[in-house]
Amino acid sequence: MLCHEEERSTLLQFKASLMTNKSTSSDPLAYLKVASWGSPERDPQMSNFCSWDGVECNEDSGHVIGLDLSSNYLHGSINSNSSLFQLVQLQRLDISDNNFSFSQIPSRLGRDLTSLTYLNLSMSSFSSQIPSEISYLSKLSALDLSSYSPLKMPNFRSLV
Repeated sequence: MLCHEEERSTLLQFKASLMTNKSTSSDPLAYLKVASWGSPERDPQMSNFCSWDGVECNEDSGHVIGLDLSSNYLHGSINSNSSLFQLVQLQRLDISDNNFSFSQIPSRLGRDLTSLTYLNLSMSSFSSQIPSEISYLSKLSALDLSSYSPLKMPNFRSLV
């Protein structure tokens, strides 16, 4: 499968931007998926990032189309300059059951990841208002924002 070097770098930057903390998940099946993510310079077998835990690539194009980092002990915040927003081919994103430190859901999710069909941000300790830019995700068929922390809903009509 064709791999895109810039997407490997993007994934490693995203991994480096967050910390891990085993107390962030109550799921007994949680495990650190990003632990399998490595640098091909250190381990040549890591060159095919499409085989990394939680990463799904399109078989034809080799672009990252799915990222499942649910129950992954992630801790920190996803800033508006996060490398995550460079994965513009992303169709499925699941970062549920992590701890994003009561930070805001970045509005860039709706502006930059317009190919998303599935988005799960549940139980990830986001707070504040759900950005109205979520409504830009015209291909979205599944959205999970269930949470233990208070999220303020924008005008529901404008979101739909």
